[in-house]
Amino acid sequence: MRHIVKLVAINALVLFIVFNVLIWTICLATSVQNVFGTSKQQTITREVPNKASKARLPNYASIDWAPTHFREEASLDTRYVSYFEWRRKEFEGKTITIAGPYGQRRTVGPTDATKPSVYFFGGSTMWGTGADDANTIPSQFAQLSGFRAENFGESAYTAHQSLVLLIQVLQDGHRPNIVVFYDGVNEVSHKCRTEHTPWSHAKEQRIAKALKMKTRYDLKYMVRPLMAVAYSVRKVLFGRKHKDESKFFNCHSDPTKAQKIADNLIEDWTVARKLVESYNGKFVGILQPVSYFSKTKTDQIAKDMTDIERKQFQAVYRLIKQKMANRPGFYDFTDVLDKPEYIYIDFCHLSPNGNKYVAQKMLKTLEAEGTDELSQDRALRSMQAPHSPR
Repeated sequence: MRHIVKLVAINALVLFIVFNVLIWTICLATSVQNVFGTSKQQTITREVPNKASKARLPNYASIDWAPTHFREEASLDTRYVSYFEWRRKEFEGKTITIAGPYGQRRTVGPTDATKPSVYFFGGSTMWGTGADDANTIPSQFAQLSGFRAENFGESAYTAHQSLVLLIQVLQDGHRPNIVVFYDGVNEVSHKCRTEHTPWSHAKEQRIAKALKMKTRYDLKYMVRPLMAVAYSVRKVLFGRKHKDESKFFNCHSDPTKAQKIADNLIEDWTVARKLVESYNGKFVGILQPVSYFSKTKTDQIAKDMTDIERKQFQAVYRLIKQKMANRPGFYDFTDVLDKPEYIYIDFCHLSPNGNKYVAQKMLKTLEAEGTDELSQDRALRSMQAPHSPR
């Protein structure tokens, strides 16, 4: 009996030592990585899991920079910024350049200070996921119009975040001739999530959990690294577990929430328009297209389109269109990509041909409003404005 007790005690001690060595090795490795390593950007938009696979879409059949672009995008880091919540860190690659105090994507086009200036705001589609610097919407617009363009887009940004950024830009003394807000996708994709409200942004719950987390070295803290390892092993052995997304969204079943999301978007645009006009500029609010409503080729992204997501867009976009009807400066672009081509690389992001169609429509819309003449009248004033927000 004494021998058995001794054997059990020795085995328990060995198990305890191995367990602790494993736990603290993982914790130490994680800490070292956090201090000295470069952490990858957390996914904040609904993307195809393997970004490299996007380069193989038929959209990029004749585009040789596509693999490089998606590798570069996957390597980007973000930083926390008060009020805006996040902006990407500076980066200089072959297809992506990010610089300046606002973390802006580079635009390719006229830089002459005497040219009228157009500031573009929006989410990742405006930022340019799927396009190199020369083929984002702002760059395409600049090349078509001859205007100076500045890209303030950022992944997962809602109109309200763009509004806050616009206030900062104006406060810093910049006076754009034209301001374009390109929104709708992130209002639906993020605010329609069950855990979010009509006032939420993409990372609200993540930040809230981080603030509530207590750094206590208890059993729960020690087991967390093991759980992460177990999850990684399971994913390698059995693949990613499919989740029922229907329980994660509720705009289709909560009309009050859907209505408030639509109301908030229109109010954000209205406030932005009043701000811009108070500085003698022109504001344009655009409801962006999505694959669910576009009459174009979608067989290349069929696996990424879901019925539950379609229901969210149907519920909210209908209300947005009703709210924006007959309001000056607000435009519906949901049919701008009705072309028999491969344009979408997922449910909202576009390859360069799609960005060009959007830029062309923007230019025609502004010209139809007489904005061309308006810009000529204000060319002298633009010379007195800060040369560039970079």
